[in-house]
Amino acid sequence: MKFWNDLDGSTFFNKIFLSSVPIGEIRLFSLAVDNDNSTIVFEFDIAEYPEAPPEKWKQSGFNTCRIGLNCSPPKNLKITNIPTKEKLILQITQNESKFSVHASNDTSLIEFETSHLLLCGPSAYRNATEWT
Repeated sequence: MKFWNDLDGSTFFNKIFLSSVPIGEIRLFSLAVDNDNSTIVFEFDIAEYPEAPPEKWKQSGFNTCRIGLNCSPPKNLKITNIPTKEKLILQITQNESKFSVHASNDTSLIEFETSHLLLCGPSAYRNATEWT
């Protein structure tokens, strides 16, 4: 998968992002593993901001876009050195009916396979720090 726009659940995302947004660098916000429901949900900020944000976002001065992934059921989960403040490079590959999710930097790793992958969000907020 190359673009956020191509994932299931991207209807609202595609209304506010007028061009394709590549999957890539993220800043991890949260990671939740639900053992009972066999689900992983993680949320993160992306560097891109929508070209056509809702009016409420404009009026509030929001400048950072947060999205997430809801994945079930996870298999072969590996997590190393999380939490981290460093950005991660996210890659999603699809082989037949399963997705491989890999987010890493020099010291941290989130990696697993899943059958169902759903884009969550986007939402936005005012961030005082720059993306750099």
